[in-house]
Amino acid sequence: TGVAPRDRTPEGTARVLVAELPGIAEELRRRGLADTSLSIVSRGLAGIVDPGVLVVNLPGSTRAVASGIAVIVEIAPHVLDQLAGGDHS
Repeated sequence: TGVAPRDRTPEGTARVLVAELPGIAEELRRRGLADTSLSIVSRGLAGIVDPGVLVVNLPGSTRAVASGIAVIVEIAPHVLDQLAGGDHS
């Protein structure tokens, strides 16, 4: 999800999202700062793909993936509940 010419992941993701969730990508970059200041050049996206699937781009480094998975584990149950019609509980 960086700036390398061959990295087209965000562009591919953007084509299928029906709703972007920018806060998730922002949090991935924020938490990544604990490992490297380079996390701010991530172009990763997060959002919803119809019919209610959460898609999150993670950076390529194993450390970034580990911290990113932690974010997803925290928020995915709520997002998926909301997509299934749940209330804000």
